[in-house]
Amino acid sequence: METNERQVTQINVEDLTVILKDAQYFRVRYFAKKHNDYIERMGMVDDKMKLWEDSKEEICFTYFDLQQNGYRTAKNIDWIQTASLRKEALN
Repeated sequence: METNERQVTQINVEDLTVILKDAQYFRVRYFAKKHNDYIERMGMVDDKMKLWEDSKEEICFTYFDLQQNGYRTAKNIDWIQTASLRKEALN
């Protein structure tokens, strides 16, 4: 019997950083206070990308946003996954 459910895995920050650095692109979904909603973005792996903890011990993710063409920091992250880049993914 097949299932369409995605496997959800919890992972520590160090291991996630290693996995992302092996990829070139990724997708991230997080709650943006500015929009008061969850948003999904395409990002690119580079040397400035980092996962870190703020003073409130919340996980933060600084990344290059391909759609906004600049660096962003995400909090309240729902998920991050490696991705292949297709032109239509940026629209």
